[in-house]
Amino acid sequence: MLQFTVVTEKRSDGVDAWIPTIRECETWAHDEDAAFAALLDRLAFFLRRESGFKHDIDFMRREEGKTYYKLIIRS
Repeated sequence: MLQFTVVTEKRSDGVDAWIPTIRECETWAHDEDAAFAALLDRLAFFLRRESGFKHDIDFMRREEGKTYYKLIIRS
């Protein structure tokens, strides 16, 4: 099992999403769902996994305009 923190930030033109512990694992989309989908595809590339791997995303907190989530990847 792998765990990552995902951070999202709403902008005037869409949503930025990134995983702080993986350099260059970041994305942008018009809405949060699309940003998550794109981020998971990017993460699959970095982890050398097939897209569509099993995962859970749990809300952690909001602070300073950012929302933090826990991404759990199951084997």
